[in-house]
Amino acid sequence: MKIAFFGTPEFAWNILSWILEYPEINTSLVVSQPDKPVWRKRELFPTPVKQVALDARIEVIQPEKIKTNLEFHDYLKSLELDFIVVVAYGKIIPQAILDIPKYWCINIHGSILPAYRGASPVQAAVKDGLSQTWLTTMYMSAGMDEWDMLKVATVDIDNVDTSEDIFKKFVDVWPELLVETLKEIMSWDLTWTPQNHDKATHCWKISREDGEVFFEKQTAQEIYDTFRAYTPWPGIYSFYEGKRFVLEEITFNNETTPWFMPGEVIKNEKKIWIVCSDKKILEIQRVKLEGKKSMDCVSFVNGNREVIWYIFK
Repeated sequence: MKIAFFGTPEFAWNILSWILEYPEINTSLVVSQPDKPVWRKRELFPTPVKQVALDARIEVIQPEKIKTNLEFHDYLKSLELDFIVVVAYGKIIPQAILDIPKYWCINIHGSILPAYRGASPVQAAVKDGLSQTWLTTMYMSAGMDEWDMLKVATVDIDNVDTSEDIFKKFVDVWPELLVETLKEIMSWDLTWTPQNHDKATHCWKISREDGEVFFEKQTAQEIYDTFRAYTPWPGIYSFYEGKRFVLEEITFNNETTPWFMPGEVIKNEKKIWIVCSDKKILEIQRVKLEGKKSMDCVSFVNGNREVIWYIFK
């Protein structure tokens, strides 16, 4: 079968790497977003998906625009593709491209639809404290994650898993799920399930500001689940004396301290705790104050004694 693969970040990089291991799949073209400057020198670096394609000597195209790029559309048509596979590409695929392959455009989504339509389904599931998430292969339409589901796989979420851990678990699931989907479509041996649009929920692209937490309003479990969801990015933070105070490592141990105020910082021997709205505590292991280097919490307190008894909002 002949495919074009649309993808950009590391999540898609892993899937493309596995697809290339299947001899029955001919990846004729890789489409990725344009390279972006990084670090202080603002040098252009290839996207993770582009790098895999270059290493495998597969043609890569990185169009700035795809909706009105008729030359790009014509080139895709000339390839006589069976499928277009889209994984975290980062742009909405217009109907003119969806209509090009012989069979369908296929997408992999990190939830069981119609739950968590949008850009951050894994983070949303972890943040909501779910014990399971899913991978779904689906037909693509011009709407956001709205068309029929094809195959679904379940992935467990342990109570200490971060989003990064879940993406690592996906590595053991998605290649086979995708390949089975493509094979069954070509053999006309696959049924599909329409989504119940009335039950749709949505999640959006995460920003750095989404990581702010509020100890006076949120429970310890809610903050800990937010920490797990936003690890490694964007992380969670509060403000200490007007500066961003990033909580790089924390633990939720379910202890209650009814005699302290929400948001209050407590030192218990060599442990540093912050009380949450439900009077349960989070143990803080590592922090980074804006403008300072990352350090373990005990070292931070030794250099900032006034943080003890400080009350975070």
